[in-house]
Amino acid sequence: MSNTRSAAGTASQAVLFLIVRLGFAAILLARAWWRWQIEGMDAQVARLTDSGLPAPEVLAWGTVALEGIGGVLLVFGLLTRFIGLMVTIENIAIIIFIRWQAGPFLGDGGYEYNIALALLGLTFLAAGAYYTGLDSLFFRPRKKTRTDESTDLYQPKLGSTEY
Repeated sequence: MSNTRSAAGTASQAVLFLIVRLGFAAILLARAWWRWQIEGMDAQVARLTDSGLPAPEVLAWGTVALEGIGGVLLVFGLLTRFIGLMVTIENIAIIIFIRWQAGPFLGDGGYEYNIALALLGLTFLAAGAYYTGLDSLFFRPRKKTRTDESTDLYQPKLGSTEY
């Protein structure tokens, strides 16, 4: 495979991750707006109270803050892995504590949407902002040294003349 093809593949992956990250940010921002302004915080607190969760007001405001601030950070590709982790934890908690009994189907109040959001969170936990976010300015991967390159002392690199 040529270097040109590899560079093109990396560039297309970076653009695709950017598109998905911006879409994920839009979803989080819309959810925060819905919870805060359209449905209202009183309804959020009531839902969490009915579920028997402790400190429902703190959880409701924490959810809105996570989705609102997290959505803005994702737009810029800042703290992408952390936001991915927090969204994954949030949606797993929603499934376990609120939606599990309704079953998987969204039309019945189920958790299929939350599974999709948790998987998106896992994707960004694993991949980060890729090359298109500001994370790459602050969290650069450490450079490999000669000793980091080989993990198996008895297996030379392909094409190597070392024994």
